Amino acid sequence: DQSRQELLAFLSGTQEEGYVPQSGEITGILKQIGDEMSQSLSDANEAEGNAIKTYEELMAAKQKEVATLQAQIEDKMTRMGELGVQSAEMSNDVEDTKQALEADKKFKQELEQGCATKTQEWEEIKKTRAEELL
Repeated sequence: DQSRQELLAFLSGTQEEGYVPQSGEITGILKQIGDEMSQSLSDANEAEGNAIKTYEELMAAKQKEVATLQAQIEDKMTRMGELGVQSAEMSNDVEDTKQALEADKKFKQELEQGCATKTQEWEEIKKTRAEELL
């Protein structure tokens, strides 16, 4: 008999224990959780968008920096090449100058010997003339 009354009370929607359905509160809680999650998602999407924008700006700045540094490297490599060529030319010039100096020293020595010989011959000519005049 008790079960029958409980069944009738359940079906009629009245219960003796005073059960109050909690589904309204649960629905509210679920709605609040859904709203919080939607807000968190939009905040995360906004933060991600800002991070992407910042990343792209940083990459653009770094690419400009790399291009500038690459140009500087190329300029310095060109300068190094030019200096290497100049150095090689100067080394060749030094060798040429040393050879010319050696040739000039040899020529000077030959001139000194030739002059000494000519001076000696001239002295003999002068001596011979002086003897002829006497």
